[in-house]
Amino acid sequence: MADLPTKINLTVVTRERKIIDTEADEVVLPAADGEIGVLPGHTPLLTTLRIGEMRYRNGAKVERMVLSWGFAEVLPDRVIVLAERGVLPSEIDIAAAQREQQEAEKELAYLSSHDPEFAIVEGRLEESVAMINVHRGV
Repeated sequence: MADLPTKINLTVVTRERKIIDTEADEVVLPAADGEIGVLPGHTPLLTTLRIGEMRYRNGAKVERMVLSWGFAEVLPDRVIVLAERGVLPSEIDIAAAQREQQEAEKELAYLSSHDPEFAIVEGRLEESVAMINVHRGV
């Protein structure tokens, strides 16, 4: 019987760049149906991602970033994330994220959930809230 891996190789890429290429003890992804926690030796799976916070832990240190849509391939020894957009905490403009949150909340107040524009504005709101939470370390 093969030994289980003790680390996960985590790679996060967008069309524009490779954001993360590191080893981790644990990865938590914002999957379409809720958060997925991944430890070394995880069963292989492919999942879609929603807008939200991705966390990864190495020892006691937890790192965070914002992902906006994409896919993740989970294998026993690695996680590969292909995201539409990825934002590291150091790249977050907190004032801009707070303005975006306020603007999106105002727009949603006047839109019906059946309006085609609703999903777009709701996505902007979710992304701005995720950026604020990652910036604050929530």
